[in-house]
Amino acid sequence: MQENFSKIKQLLETGGVIAYPTETVYGLGCDPFNRKALERIFNLKNRSLSQSPLLLIPNTDGLLKWVQNISPLAIRLVEAFWPGPLTIVFSAASDIPPWLIRDNETIALRWSSHPWIKAFLDFYQKPLISTSANPSGQKSALSQEEVGYYFSSGIDHCVDGGTLPPSKGSTIVAIQDRDIQILRQGDISLARLMEVADGKRTSI
Repeated sequence: MQENFSKIKQLLETGGVIAYPTETVYGLGCDPFNRKALERIFNLKNRSLSQSPLLLIPNTDGLLKWVQNISPLAIRLVEAFWPGPLTIVFSAASDIPPWLIRDNETIALRWSSHPWIKAFLDFYQKPLISTSANPSGQKSALSQEEVGYYFSSGIDHCVDGGTLPPSKGSTIVAIQDRDIQILRQGDISLARLMEVADGKRTSI
């Protein structure tokens, strides 16, 4: 897991696409502000750019640069489950690039708990595009070998994080009023989310 962070940072800043491990599955990433790099990823996955990707963030310090109108319930979920496999859909800040915003003016963010991505983003200090490393409709890659099987070309660098355990992916939620809406069921169950929403203790 010893990686040259400076080399990867330079790749991203020049439009590169990387594959990397997360606490759920391997992901494909690029600079969120580089639309051409994002188009490369979506072409690799055979996926429409209209399906806005989620972003991994290095911490919560700059959260208000990306979102607005954070509800108290969203704050409780952030405090309980971040860093971890929970993606939260927020109202997007007004100056976010349009290709990162969903139709309902929202943006999906996560703070990953994987040691490599945490360390790299702490160094990089910028968000990173994150979408599962697989062609659309295929099983998510859980190893460097599976990433290479899916994508024999088109990726500039793949971080070897070993073989990851089976995962459902991150749970994706949106907060509407005081309710949690599950957009995708992942490794965190609705029951655990509701324990936090109801102010009960939960083992995380």
